[in-house]
Amino acid sequence: MQSDDMFLLTVMAEAILEEMLIDEVRSQGAAGYTVTDARGWGKHGKRRGNWRQGGNIKLEVIGSAELCDRIAARLKEQYEADYGLLVFTSPVVLKN
Repeated sequence: MQSDDMFLLTVMAEAILEEMLIDEVRSQGAAGYTVTDARGWGKHGKRRGNWRQGGNIKLEVIGSAELCDRIAARLKEQYEADYGLLVFTSPVVLKN
């Protein structure tokens, strides 16, 4: 994987979406992903994360701007209206 123009796509979402989001990022061509449990407070209220259906996850993908934009657009289209979802990208420089 080249480090030129690489981005980290971060998706904060309801844990119940985990398998669907994984299917989406894989179908859009992501080479890999990382999922972690997440807790916090924000626009959608406090998310305790202490039971699977009430918690949040953080899904991360590293890829090109085009890949990250494609995944973000798909997730927004499919899930944003009905679920708590926060999607953002940031540039990354791979060191290995």
